[in-house]
Amino acid sequence: MTDGKFLDIPKDFRKELIPVRQEQVLLSPHVLLDGDLSLEDITLVAGLDVAYSKDDKLACVSLVVVDFRTLEPVEEHFEYFQPSIPYIPSFLYYRESPGYHSVIKHLEEKPDLFLFDGNGIIHPYGIGLASQMGLELQQPTVGIAKKLLMGKYVDPLKKGGYSQIVFEEKVIGAAFQSADPPAKPIFLSQGHLINFNTMVYVIREFFQNQIFSTKLPIPLLLADKLAREKLGERE
Repeated sequence: MTDGKFLDIPKDFRKELIPVRQEQVLLSPHVLLDGDLSLEDITLVAGLDVAYSKDDKLACVSLVVVDFRTLEPVEEHFEYFQPSIPYIPSFLYYRESPGYHSVIKHLEEKPDLFLFDGNGIIHPYGIGLASQMGLELQQPTVGIAKKLLMGKYVDPLKKGGYSQIVFEEKVIGAAFQSADPPAKPIFLSQGHLINFNTMVYVIREFFQNQIFSTKLPIPLLLADKLAREKLGERE
């Protein structure tokens, strides 16, 4: 699962990121996409996001845990951190994982599923942020992105619909129409320990049960809001 335009590492970061790329290659085969997680197994879902200051020198990472049945938030945490590198496609894990680990350690209860603002297997080496975090946590994870990193899809026809994202004849995710057209879809990809159908069913369930229309499922929406609010308190 490669595409040359994603493989170039900026010259100033090659020494730092070549070992990261090598680690991605080694870890990718360990990502599991056939987990037995089902809707009945899910009680708590965590949404995780990061907001950045205008100068990109300060970040706020947030985590909001939501009850899957009631959609009520039951736990939230945030931390500040300094990103070590700028945004470089396919290296989001390296940029954001220190923040995520700092906030996850505060969890009082272990969620059944983690939703990350980023990609899972939609990645040149099949191991984006959500996949690598899933490997480290050994928990089911899903990546949800607002922009498509790679692959092609046919536009979903209506709200609540989805189409498969395909790259080199392999399904790597789903374009999910979370809001009425002409809004663009969001891009779902398996992270770790969850199968394709369960991933889509879980996200669809959130949107069917939410009483207001949003582009993101409620755990990520609340995490996004919390990160922005707390970052604003420091700027």
